[in-house]
Amino acid sequence: MVMIEEKSNWRLISNHGLVLICLENYEGYPMRVIGQVIGITERAVQRIIADLEKEAYIKREKVGRKNRYSILKESKMRHSVNGHCTVGQFLKTFSLEAALPDVELNALNHWRIGEHGSEIKFQIKES
Repeated sequence: MVMIEEKSNWRLISNHGLVLICLENYEGYPMRVIGQVIGITERAVQRIIADLEKEAYIKREKVGRKNRYSILKESKMRHSVNGHCTVGQFLKTFSLEAALPDVELNALNHWRIGEHGSEIKFQIKES
């Protein structure tokens, strides 16, 4: 008998946290791309952005026809376990610059998105 191992679908960090991390590290990227990187829909990213704005984690600024988001890094985390931390301290943990100070890296440059957004493939660009 062959046992098939079921893959669990939970994540250690919620989609709200992942969107916040993407807003910090990939400023200016469209919500569609952020959703594809995280594995959620563009509409889900929009709802999360609205939640983050409502709870004063981010501030929206209209620039022409686009929105620019500023992260309010002094905001406190919401849960009693991590409420002593600020959003800035949380994001510092996931900063690309802090993780790889000597390497210029933009992780989204390693992702190739299919013509209609239906496929996402990871590729390493060699120098």
